[in-house]
Amino acid sequence: MAPASAFPVSARDEAPLLLRTLCDRGARLQPDNLLVTKCKGSAGDGKGYLTITFQEHQLRSLRLGSALARWGVKIGDRVATLLWNTAWHVQCYHAVSCMGAVLHTLNLRLGTKDLGFIIDHAADRVIISDSDLLDMLGKVDSAVLDKVELFVCCGEDGVPNQWTLPSSIPRAKAIDYDSFLSTGKDDFVWPDLPETALHALCYTSGTTGVPKGAAYSQRSTYLHTLVMVGADQIGLSGSQVILPFVPMFHVLGWGVPFAGLMVGMRMVFTGRSMDPDSMLDAMLDWGVQISTGVPTVWQGVRSCIEQRGTEKVRKGLKLKMLTCGGSAPPSTMIGWYQDQLGVEFLQGWGMTETNPLGSAGRRVAKYKDLSASSDALFSNMTKAGLPNALVEVRIADPEDLDRELPRGQQGELLVRGPTIITEYFQFDAPDKPRQELQEQLVSTLSRISRLLTSRNIRVTRGCCKMKWFHRGWLITGDVAKLDEEGAIIICDRSKDVIKSGGEWISSIDLENHITGMKDIAMAAVVAVPHPRWDERPVAIVTLPPGCDPGVAKGLKERVVAHCLQAFAKFQVPDDVIVWQEIPLTSTGKLDKKVIRAMLTSQGYMLPTAAGAPSKL
Repeated sequence: MAPASAFPVSARDEAPLLLRTLCDRGARLQPDNLLVTKCKGSAGDGKGYLTITFQEHQLRSLRLGSALARWGVKIGDRVATLLWNTAWHVQCYHAVSCMGAVLHTLNLRLGTKDLGFIIDHAADRVIISDSDLLDMLGKVDSAVLDKVELFVCCGEDGVPNQWTLPSSIPRAKAIDYDSFLSTGKDDFVWPDLPETALHALCYTSGTTGVPKGAAYSQRSTYLHTLVMVGADQIGLSGSQVILPFVPMFHVLGWGVPFAGLMVGMRMVFTGRSMDPDSMLDAMLDWGVQISTGVPTVWQGVRSCIEQRGTEKVRKGLKLKMLTCGGSAPPSTMIGWYQDQLGVEFLQGWGMTETNPLGSAGRRVAKYKDLSASSDALFSNMTKAGLPNALVEVRIADPEDLDRELPRGQQGELLVRGPTIITEYFQFDAPDKPRQELQEQLVSTLSRISRLLTSRNIRVTRGCCKMKWFHRGWLITGDVAKLDEEGAIIICDRSKDVIKSGGEWISSIDLENHITGMKDIAMAAVVAVPHPRWDERPVAIVTLPPGCDPGVAKGLKERVVAHCLQAFAKFQVPDDVIVWQEIPLTSTGKLDKKVIRAMLTSQGYMLPTAAGAPSKL
């Protein structure tokens, strides 16, 4: 074979994949289309909404990029946002990404300690914040805030100068958002960049140690944006109206803002109004056809629809698809949206590290689906779905990540591809010799683990989970399998799967089944230590809002009976506990680390532990 240098390379093949090409496109194609933001005050159109055209958005984005450059932001500098889902947050996405700075979206649901760590670790030079989040920002360690050089403050509901600065932020370092934009120029030209230039930075929520930064290149996000409009993935189009409810601080809003800018689609944002009623109002007011959220969001919207009257809401609703990620949605909820509203439920899988879309469970994705039964089509929506074209997938033996498992067998989900990170941003141990040493250590510990397990000596789960990458593959932490169609089925998180008497029990499957009961609003299943069986499952549940408290009587027996319809006896929870609220992570997932810690702090013991039954 001839060497690569023997083949001519044209300028066409050298053109870099830069976001400026995609972000500017929507304004050229649909300049009069709208970006809509729900407001709480008297601002806006009198109906509770602020609107801006794509043409106006383009000018404001150019002014913001120009203002940042004139102030002194250079290529590669970090510019952070602490903002709700709003039109001005999209302007930050557009301007910061295209001017060559690094867009760093701060998670407004994190505690101030983690928030301070992230700001400091990223070395943010500028922070752009909404008015009602300034107090939270002001509680960050003053030593961290002192390093930030500029605070750009967005007025309440977008009104200039409607903000109050906390005393911990020097007034000399602060400026109003609109005043800052006025220092920029409309004719600003986005600079040339290499496609490998760092584009954005998203930090994990720190559920396992300190938060880690996933850094994306221009090329990575460019390619991911193209995937978002793929017909077999989410299939976003310029003719649609979308309500991106996923917070824009969470993995770049699942990529929706960039895809929306590329196709010029109407985007409706709820701003500070994060309740189901406001979301449903916006859907009805603006003819929303597609929306994004986690399972708890869609459970809340369903309850809201039922309270208003399903038939009544159906008449005014134009909704066609709901996309769901973060955790697996209950099949009963998927069925309700399909049967009651005719809405396709698209379950997606991804991570912060995958930027983020990895797969999508479309109802119809293959030719054979055209003649498939309704049950088979419904099953397609209950899976994490087919990997997108840029993602390679392997199911590996957890004890030997080099050994690939056959289809149908569950193991460790590994992925790689051009949109997937291969290391964390400025992480302590990126150097190759140290990585190789770490891999050798993990291999040794795995052999020790197998030896101890063979002699019935318990090894704490996760003790060998020391690394996140293996020979170029991302170790996702998900226990999964591939079905005969090649679709991903997530079985559990490796840290949440329950091992009882040597058998694995999926907490996800139990949660979905229990949540299908009419008396249950939300369910979380966690492992609790047991003297004989190693671990046993316990279900933590909440009751539907406004239900009769008497429902809790005999609930354990009903849950057990319900689970026995689909699970073996050893898989059924030993106990059912009713809580007023189940802890969630900053991205809306069940926070099982906190749940387990709460049970421990309460001194909880399984009802079967004292007797230690001889068999299940």
